Amino acid sequence: MECRAAPAGPNGAVPEPVAPRDMDPDQELVRGLRRREMGCLREVYERHGERVQRLCQRLLGRSADAEDAAQEVFLKLFERAGSFDGRARFSTWLHRLTVNLCLHRLERERLRRVRSLPGDVLPGDVLPGDVLPGDVGALVDPGETPPEALTRTEARVQLERLLARLSSEHRTVLVLRELEGLSYREIADTLAIPEGTVMSRLARAREQLVRLSSLRPRADARPAHRPLLDTP
Repeated sequence: MECRAAPAGPNGAVPEPVAPRDMDPDQELVRGLRRREMGCLREVYERHGERVQRLCQRLLGRSADAEDAAQEVFLKLFERAGSFDGRARFSTWLHRLTVNLCLHRLERERLRRVRSLPGDVLPGDVLPGDVLPGDVGALVDPGETPPEALTRTEARVQLERLLARLSSEHRTVLVLRELEGLSYREIADTLAIPEGTVMSRLARAREQLVRLSSLRPRADARPAHRPLLDTP
């Protein structure tokens, strides 16, 4: 079923009402989602899918993980459309859903890896993006062939390493502000926190990023290039 269009006027033309400047442009799509119309879900995906995918990529770091997470976002969106109360713009609500899902995945992955750690490593010492001994391809996208992985720029690899070392909350605000270009208010609405908290987290995230960039990489944090080069 396609997303329903506005009814035609007496002369057959579809009226174009003048909407308030602050009216949510996704309002009609939200109504269709609440009616469980698959056509509206397709339109939402066409309108917001690329941005959701990009945000998942930046928070999770791997293309395969990002694609899987983006699909889950739109499934949950369809399931939870009825819970959208309209107090924020739909795009903000979708951003919040995406961020929360990615943070949940990061925490779930951190806990999984903690359970596999040797007994002398404390769970609190491990951040969601830490590269641990035995992590095969931790800094290499599994969807890429070895030549593609090896030809990525050093700047991109370094940025991935630095972002991976940040805590989830610091990484999130940094991605939303510096890479997604959201305002402080938009970030606050997305994360459901005060603007002052956004600014303080950003300040700490930037300080931590600068500090980490000045440190020498740990020996166990370097990707094992030799197996990649030896791959036929």
